[in-house]
Order: sequence, then C-alpha cells, then structure tokens
Amino acid sequence: MLFWYFLVIVALIWITFATITDIKKREVPDWLNYSLIAIGLGSRLIYSLITGKYSYILYGLLGAAIFFGIANFMYYTKQWGGGDGKLLIGLGAMFGNYETTSLFNPIIKLPFLATLIINIIIAGTVYGLLYAAYLGSKNSKNFFKEFKKQNFKHFRIIIPIIILSIVVFYFILDRNIFIPLSLLLLVLVSAILLIQIIKVIEDISLYKMIDVKKLVEGDWLASDVIKNNKIICKVRNIGLTKEDIIGLKKNKINKVLVKEGIPFIPGFLFGFIISIVFGDLLFLFF
Repeated sequence: MLFWYFLVIVALIWITFATITDIKKREVPDWLNYSLIAIGLGSRLIYSLITGKYSYILYGLLGAAIFFGIANFMYYTKQWGGGDGKLLIGLGAMFGNYETTSLFNPIIKLPFLATLIINIIIAGTVYGLLYAAYLGSKNSKNFFKEFKKQNFKHFRIIIPIIILSIVVFYFILDRNIFIPLSLLLLVLVSAILLIQIIKVIEDISLYKMIDVKKLVEGDWLASDVIKNNKIICKVRNIGLTKEDIIGLKKNKINKVLVKEGIPFIPGFLFGFIISIVFGDLLFLFF
C-alpha cells in the first residue's frame, strides 16, 4: 500500500511542477520528465526485488512503452509538444498498473492506463476550451474583427442538412434513438463552429514574433524562414530542432514568427487527480 502512495505523491509533485513551468515558459524541462521515468522504473525494480514479484517492473516497462506510442502519435500530429509526450511516458512508467488506495474509492472499470489517458484528454479538452475563451475575451476587439472575416459558406450547407435530418428522424425513429442522435448531430455542428472559433483565437493570440535566442527545441514555426530568396529553415511537424536553431543563428536571423500552443500540462494535472480520486469519468456520467 505504501508503494502506491509513494507513486501517487511523487507523480502529483512532478506534474504540479511541470504545470507551473508549462504555463510560465511553455515548456517542460527534460530533467523533470526523465527523472519521473527513472523514479517510476527504478522504484518498481526495487519493489520487485524486495517482494520477488517481477510483474511490478514489467508493468512499468509496459506502461512506458504504451504511452511512448501514444506520445509519439500526439507529437507527430502536432497535438502535443515534446515535453508533454515525455511526461506521459513518465506516467506510463509510474502507473503501468495501479492498485487503488484506501484513501479514495475511485470507480475504475478500465485498465488504469486507459482511465488515465481518457481522463487527461477529457480534462485537457475542457481546460483548452476555457483557456481559448479566456484568450478570446482578452482580445475581444480583434476576435470579432477576425471572426467576421471567416468564410461560413459550409454552414449554409451543413445546417439545413442537419435540420432536415432531425425532422426526418423525428418521424421514422424511436424516441429513445431520436433524442441522442439529434443531440449528436447538434454537437457535431457545434464542434465545427468551435474549431472555427479556436482558429480565429490562434490567429490573434498564439502567433508571436520571438527572438531567436529564446527559441527552444520543439517550438513550432508559423511559416518558413526565408532570407535573400533562400529558405533558411522549413516548418516541421516535429517543431524546431537544435540544428534548426543553430542554422537560424548562423544566418543572423533575429526574430521568427512562431505558434505558441495552449499549454496542455494542466490537463495532465486535472486528469491525473480525477483518475486517482474519482476514477473513470466515462462511467461517472454515463
């Protein structure tokens, strides 16, 4: 039991520090992520040797491997930064398996890794929407100005189709099917509109000119850097590399336009706390 308390406390401290640095600097130090991985695997190895049950270290390795795959997928599709992915791998090493403590009574029906990643995504999405709303409110004048410029032609097609579908469903479907299906269609329209709103918020709030000296590995360029009709640095899905930054400095590029992503580590913190205290969000609401 003490072993699980130890993992929970260490993970909570590390994620809290990661959240603070992500909000302040838009990055998570490598030493923090690598130390979490080392503590997770190291403590599991020691506990395996003490108890003679090597499943603890095997679960740690399995958890790290599974979250490594997820982290790379999210990174190369530009959903997360490198620091986010490394932190996820650390959590996989810590919680490849987890036995709930007596302090809380969470509802966990899925493997804990599934519970953790689902809760992180849900919590991160809600947090991201609130953060986007906050950015929009700070730049309300520019937001409405840019929002009016957006092309909403696709809504003129989608909305009539959705309304017609709902009317048809009303007459041909059972009420128990009609209500959730109609809600799903309305959510779909809302999601499309939301994506449009977030894009506007990104354009007015998240693109900034940054001094090359302040660039760090993983920063995302907004566009190719060109000097004297020559491409100095191209936009990469994985963000800037150390070699890219060195090249920019050698070519005496002073500032570049980068896209600052919404800090996602707070979603890790909220998702982790929810997982430990409450368990599966999906089973809490459905």
